[in-house]
Amino acid sequence: MGLLVACATSNKEVSQAPRSDDLLELLTGFGESLSKRNFTKAVDYMVPEEKALMLEGGVVPPEKQKMLMALPLQRLIRSPAVRVENGHIAGIYGLLPNLKQGEATANMASNESSGVPDSSSPSAAAAPQGPMASEAAVAPSQEDDMAASMAASAGNQNGAQLKSAVNKFFSAVNRKNWSGALAMINENERKLLLDDKGRLKESSKHRLAQIDQKNREALTLQDGKLTGVTLLLPSAD
Repeated sequence: MGLLVACATSNKEVSQAPRSDDLLELLTGFGESLSKRNFTKAVDYMVPEEKALMLEGGVVPPEKQKMLMALPLQRLIRSPAVRVENGHIAGIYGLLPNLKQGEATANMASNESSGVPDSSSPSAAAAPQGPMASEAAVAPSQEDDMAASMAASAGNQNGAQLKSAVNKFFSAVNRKNWSGALAMINENERKLLLDDKGRLKESSKHRLAQIDQKNREALTLQDGKLTGVTLLLPSAD
């Protein structure tokens, strides 16, 4: 009887996700659960109403599993729709890819690239045709041009700062300059890599050495520090 109780408790712990007010910490756990194909625990990170939509008979069906595995995890932290509500992640369900619409999406992309408008699109139906089209194509105002130019300039500057920070971070990692790499990471993420005494865990060193260097677009700057680093790390054993 004692063994059965212990097993039941263990199974419950495996399928139950921890609660947190830190979105990055939750997303990291969510991604690790998916990498281990523990879908029950992965959906437990989601708010109850979204979790309920993912379950059928208490389990995640194969179709929903494929949708979860197709999620671009590195981009979730950038999405304004993804947020923390009562210790859970909200907004994931609305970002799940509809795999059944893949062919329709491909056809639409093909039409756009060939210059053929989609007749079912409201914008295509509303677009003026013939002589009216040339009259409707009004050049943007000088104010619009100035605003666009200022926005582009600010974007280029931010992009340059981010690129520089990312390059310095990966350079430090490749040289195993752990203190230099940690100094570039957002404080909330940095804490996840340290032990109780504030020192870098040995397991964190191994994870940093195996970081995904291809998906650098997942990284962003926040107060001059990089966020999204833990999303690029392999799951902790």
